[in-house]
Amino acid sequence: MIGSFIKKYILPKEVDFVASLQEHSAIIHDIISDLHRCFVDMDAKSCSAILQDEHKAQEIREKNMNELLNAFITPIDRESIYRIISQLDWIAVSIKHFVLEAKAYDTPPSNNEYIELIKHIKEQSNMLNLGFTNLRTEKPFVVASNAQSVRDGYEELVEVYIQKMAELSKSNDMKRIFTQRELLSQLKEIAKRLQICANSLEDIVIKMS
Repeated sequence: MIGSFIKKYILPKEVDFVASLQEHSAIIHDIISDLHRCFVDMDAKSCSAILQDEHKAQEIREKNMNELLNAFITPIDRESIYRIISQLDWIAVSIKHFVLEAKAYDTPPSNNEYIELIKHIKEQSNMLNLGFTNLRTEKPFVVASNAQSVRDGYEELVEVYIQKMAELSKSNDMKRIFTQRELLSQLKEIAKRLQICANSLEDIVIKMS
């Protein structure tokens, strides 16, 4: 009885940061799934969902940051938690910026220039989210494999990106060059952030092992 009293009223609140990060990752995965449905499946509602931030990525970021700031003890390195929260947030912001730019440049979702890269991003997101899920079930080697799959996905995307940029360099259409360079670069940035997040995930699993 005394022990439960101490735990309830004296000891600092324990926060399951692994669960919080997995929840954040799942929301980012939902946003990337909307990106895929918007540009690959040409679903207009999914495009709107990204702009309206229906998945509340900002709210989950603020919740996790507040918990981190108020936590007396964390089961994981505090800086590692902060890095992942920031990187996941950056991914959400970059996706929203991509859709806003595509809309401003009057680029239809059916534009084939971006579909292949978005498919790679979706697969990266699948592996990253799976990595966070496996982190909760304490499978370090599986998490490391998931992180490597995200990095491999980035390398594959960069190869496609280089091919697209090389083709673009042969064009004489300045508007096409400008808009596609901007949008392709934004997709590459999203993929890069997914890779950086995977590196931080691997950093956490090493420290927890």
